[in-house]
Amino acid sequence: MPVPLRRVLTGVIGLAGIAAVVVFLDPAKVGSALEHFQLALIAPIVLLSVLVYILQGIRWHYLLTDVGTKLRLRDTILINLAGQTITAIVPLGDLTRAAFASTADGTDFGTVAATVTVQELSYMLWLILSALPAILALGYGLAAVIPVAAGIALIVIVLTVSPVFCRFHNLIAHIPFLNRLLPAIHELQQETSTLLHRPDALALSVLDAARVVVAVTTFWLVLQGLEPGRVGWWQAAFVLALASIGGAVSLIPGGVGANEASVAALLIFLGFDAGSAGAAAIIQRGLMTGLSVILGLSAYALINERLHLGGIFQLFSHRVAPVRA
Repeated sequence: MPVPLRRVLTGVIGLAGIAAVVVFLDPAKVGSALEHFQLALIAPIVLLSVLVYILQGIRWHYLLTDVGTKLRLRDTILINLAGQTITAIVPLGDLTRAAFASTADGTDFGTVAATVTVQELSYMLWLILSALPAILALGYGLAAVIPVAAGIALIVIVLTVSPVFCRFHNLIAHIPFLNRLLPAIHELQQETSTLLHRPDALALSVLDAARVVVAVTTFWLVLQGLEPGRVGWWQAAFVLALASIGGAVSLIPGGVGANEASVAALLIFLGFDAGSAGAAAIIQRGLMTGLSVILGLSAYALINERLHLGGIFQLFSHRVAPVRA
């Protein structure tokens, strides 16, 4: 399937999923909840959303420094923002920022991609940990969280323990189509293993924890703007973590549709009105996609000419296509 058509189809599927959630929850109720949202919370929500990306950029900068890149902190933050432009709408879109950094600095793409892998594994693990208090208190959610946590642990073991990776390598070598990925997998394992064995890289995962705290607080403020006092911070973390897992498992870019359905269902489970739950899912999607696109395009315009990043979609396709070959 041609790449442009695939992008259109994934977008249509995601929008159809969001529309289905709204229709199921009653558009009138969702609209009413949006109308009664506390406008005073918009400014802190937007500022915290921007802070999430800044923290992501700062953490990424130190990982990039560990692999030898010479980018300035300001440029890393802007490249990280520029990469958000298509992260939510293209499969593996998070590698766009790796492609940008590789082009700007000249560092090997596989090396930079390993820093993205390490960062996002760390972030997801911290996000799951933030959800544990509510999960333990509610007695639910373990069925979803334990397999994901185990999966993250397995990925880390495969990438850092050589005998385990050798067995994984031999298994992939006997699987048609997947065996074509072996060179890329081998490079990723080498670079990721090096990073995960660096004490400073592990210590600075505290920045990923800070990013989780800000992200959960942002989502909690959204919920307060709809139904003040209905859920606490830890419950907001529970919803955000499980919705992120649902979106990731769906394999839809950005989890569009699946993420909204998960957010709405979990909030209703916690006692939210159906209309407010749907409104929260829509606002969260606006922050995840709408704000990221605006920030991404702005950052891209600021640094593209100076760092010669190239076209967004062309660069992404050029860098990632060989990995998929």
